[in-house]
Amino acid sequence: MPVVIQMPKLGHAMTEGTVLQWHKHAGDKVVQGEPVLTVETDKAQVEIEAPASGVIARLAAAQGEVVQVGGELAVIALNGETVDAAMTARAAAIASAQPPSGAPKAAATGASRGRVIASPRAKRLAAERGIDLSGLSGSGPDGMITEDDVRRTSENQTAALSAPTPGALVPARREKLTRIQAVGARNLTQSWQQVPHFVQMVRADMSRAMDARRALNANGAKVSVTDLILAAAVAALRENPRVNASYSDGEMLIYDRINLGIAVDTPDGLIVPVIHDAQSLDLAAISARAAELAMKARDKKLTPSDLEAATFTVSNLGAYGVENGTPVIFAPQAALMFAGAIRDEVLAIGGKPEVRPAMQIAIAYDHRGIDGATASRFTTRVKQFLEDGVNPAAQAAATVQPHRKREVTLSAPGDSLRVDASYGAHRWVLDGDDGGVDPVCAFLGALGGCLLMSLRVAARVRKAPLGRASIRARANEKGHVKEVQVELEVETSLDDEKLHRLVEVAERGCHIRALIREDIAYNMTVRRIEAASN
Repeated sequence: MPVVIQMPKLGHAMTEGTVLQWHKHAGDKVVQGEPVLTVETDKAQVEIEAPASGVIARLAAAQGEVVQVGGELAVIALNGETVDAAMTARAAAIASAQPPSGAPKAAATGASRGRVIASPRAKRLAAERGIDLSGLSGSGPDGMITEDDVRRTSENQTAALSAPTPGALVPARREKLTRIQAVGARNLTQSWQQVPHFVQMVRADMSRAMDARRALNANGAKVSVTDLILAAAVAALRENPRVNASYSDGEMLIYDRINLGIAVDTPDGLIVPVIHDAQSLDLAAISARAAELAMKARDKKLTPSDLEAATFTVSNLGAYGVENGTPVIFAPQAALMFAGAIRDEVLAIGGKPEVRPAMQIAIAYDHRGIDGATASRFTTRVKQFLEDGVNPAAQAAATVQPHRKREVTLSAPGDSLRVDASYGAHRWVLDGDDGGVDPVCAFLGALGGCLLMSLRVAARVRKAPLGRASIRARANEKGHVKEVQVELEVETSLDDEKLHRLVEVAERGCHIRALIREDIAYNMTVRRIEAASN
């Protein structure tokens, strides 16, 4: 039987995806795991790989076409199976799923048993332009009406109208919204209409915050103003958990995890990647993670998991010179914070006027679950953390000195492959001649050690019960390392979901893990051992 590539469900709320680009065409050979096409979801672009090796027998969707989750994208004839045999088998499978022969068949006009068959985007566009779909012929699979069909009909109707009257306003051009922009417009409209917003605004004296930033960066850090704002928001959310929440059917869902959304501007529109478990990160870790996510967003390399489960969002438009604004909440989150540009202003300091760098903050709240007093405690706490200049996250960064300099000395005596290494009073040997510890094995050891240490730190911060933990790291080396596999075994009473969440935090905090290039396949498996009861 042939193998069918279907539109995958790449996020909890995903219902459809757009075929962005085909990398293979009908008749091309494919190998299992090889990219076949790229699809665009509401939030990211994702490559879809071949689930089996064979030959592409059929492409079921054109580039730019919207396909429902589970919808057919392509058919692969397996190795040893001819394309004709594959298509015959596929046709038989489709026929067996159709109504009995006596039942009415769908007409090519896009209507089936009185129901219009059209893509969601086609229906939305038709509603916007007042076009009746019942009389249209669809060019999509099984006569489905596509967005292009509606657009062509609209253009034909426009052309058929008489010439515009003198002085009529005619657009110079039309720019179609990107998928990200269109989804954002729909979601924000829904949020604004359904969520009762109220906004609190304060002005923060940023003198001490800017002094703290200069001091940290003078010691080798790379902390931005946005990083300080994010750290202040996390510190305030720890003290005001009711803001780190969402409203649902008369209840406030309050979260222990602080998953911080950061608004990032990209050529395709605003994207909000998420710093997960920010409550366990210091300022340096928040800064590094924010920079990594912003780069991935602009390079279109975000994964669906990078965009999910935000509990609070920060938008900083200060770099664009905007001083203040009225934010719109990303429902179902209960609040969103806007930060403006830092400007020299005259402030009253000790009863006297002084020129200080100041920044305006505006925070929108969902009034269904957050009252004015609760909001005020959070708003003023963010202001206080920034004005104090040193928040808990910044103190932790100064204490652990994450930018500590390390220097290792190596020398190669004689003409052997032996290398002597030293770090202070520590000595060790790398040897490629007699099967000793070579550089790849040393790296795998460093990776495993770093992951285990990071796991312990994450467990301590969360007060998570963690017993014995071990790692087996392997590298698939063919001239160069092509693949790294890590097997982690942990003794714990945590359930699987909490353990995997803890491991994700540990991986993000592992400096050695961050050194593995993106073109090297990396895979980690986790095995939980039930901790013995006392």
